[in-house]
Amino acid sequence: MDLKTYDEQLEKVKEFHGEICGGTAIGTKLAMYGMELMGMELNTRHKNLMVFIELDRCMSDAIQVVTKCNMGKRALKQMYYGRFAVTFYNMDTEEAIRISDADANKQTCQKETKEELVKRFRETPAEELFNVQKVKIVGIPESQKPGPLHKSTFCSVCGEKVADDQHLVIGGKPVCKGCALGTYYEIIE
Repeated sequence: MDLKTYDEQLEKVKEFHGEICGGTAIGTKLAMYGMELMGMELNTRHKNLMVFIELDRCMSDAIQVVTKCNMGKRALKQMYYGRFAVTFYNMDTEEAIRISDADANKQTCQKETKEELVKRFRETPAEELFNVQKVKIVGIPESQKPGPLHKSTFCSVCGEKVADDQHLVIGGKPVCKGCALGTYYEIIE
């Protein structure tokens, strides 16, 4: 992975994210490394690639920009585990690798300025920054994979359309997760 390519990718991430920070710097490097290990070209959308992000912080913007995977195409999955890790999955070959940030998993951390951190991420070989594990993707239903709308139904409580089997069945009737489990909002009018 050459520094010129890293700098170019980081600049694209900066344009999307709004700044360069530790998360975008490490996320750019991680995404580039993942694409390299999967044998996939940068700056190309790969219809057979799904990416699972375990953290919803700055790093995730870098992963999205570099891999060209996004939530709208259902190729980017947010897992909300709070861990500094990303899994790259080739749906055609079923090959999957999970890459985690070795720094984030250390019990002690270095005291660095943002600039020092970004410089270290830029200059340190990816093999020294990340842990790589071969994994098998399990439990992803067909309705959660990329492609057109698989199936939809209407909530028997609120009447809203629920896409891609994201409903529960309660008393034999479809109920959206909002009605069944509660929502993040409260209707005031």
